[in-house]
Amino acid sequence: MAKVLISYSHRKYFSRGDDKVRLDQYILSTVGDVEQALAAGGHRTRRAGLSRNPTAFLKEFHRFRPNVIFNLCEEIGGDPKKEKSAAAFYDILGVPYTGNDTVALAVCLNKGFAKRLLKSYRLPTPPFALVDDAEDIELPFALPAIVKPVGEDGSLGISARSVVKREKDLPRRVAYVHKRFGRPALVEKFVSGREIQVSMMGTAEPRVLALAELSYKGLPSSLPKICTYSAKWHATSAYYKFTNPVLPARLNERTERRIREVSQRIFSLFMLRGYARIDFRVSRNHCFVIDINPNPDISPDAGFARAARWAGIEYPELVDTLVRMAME
Repeated sequence: MAKVLISYSHRKYFSRGDDKVRLDQYILSTVGDVEQALAAGGHRTRRAGLSRNPTAFLKEFHRFRPNVIFNLCEEIGGDPKKEKSAAAFYDILGVPYTGNDTVALAVCLNKGFAKRLLKSYRLPTPPFALVDDAEDIELPFALPAIVKPVGEDGSLGISARSVVKREKDLPRRVAYVHKRFGRPALVEKFVSGREIQVSMMGTAEPRVLALAELSYKGLPSSLPKICTYSAKWHATSAYYKFTNPVLPARLNERTERRIREVSQRIFSLFMLRGYARIDFRVSRNHCFVIDINPNPDISPDAGFARAARWAGIEYPELVDTLVRMAME
């Protein structure tokens, strides 16, 4: 039994509209799920919100004196760039914590930097460009492209309009990302094909829990087959209805072996630990890495927990395993 402090992002005031409010409510629900799972495993728990002012968190930390922190902090003060700062804060406190460390979070959550590393390691990823100026766009590839915020999670900023097929629409979408998120846009060659999610857990020798496919069967043909914000958060949307995981993904042996090899190499090269999800697009049996997700959503109904169940790991055991790995 361990004393586990559950750390999560806390903001007194919501920002950026309903999208952020919905994410805040969701993370509090996940805190409750993790609390219940830890209690079932015999652990003592307490929760503490981490904000720009860490005073309240520190009071709770020193009062409780935890053996380990269960890290559910995805941002600080509404800034997702500071997710890595939460891990750095735990390092300063000298207490072990679940999931990935500061270096892995810093590298993977800067999507442009992560893409450059993938390219330098000769790992398969679609061609891309980081665009600062919507009026001066030069791409090293032909359209279609998908335009993403360079540092957001939860599919924020991803919609049907993110896939751009006409040159005249590209500046408008890039300008939207600049205005909405205040950062460069990642413009990536859009790979039409199957979307595969690889859930992994471990340290030096990580275990691939499952390869899942996101099926878009039934999605209107007018909508691009991508995992949008609506697919995760808007229950009345077509994307929510027609974005469904298939477990296990049905792939030929060669393609599955290649995806597993690339995933294992990324886990090692990017210094991942604890748990992560790596997303691929597969076109004509060629796989392309489109995202690396350290500390993905750990709620019971999310893809990672679903992959764990498929591998024979129920939710309380999953949560307990992450705690034990952190303490080791």
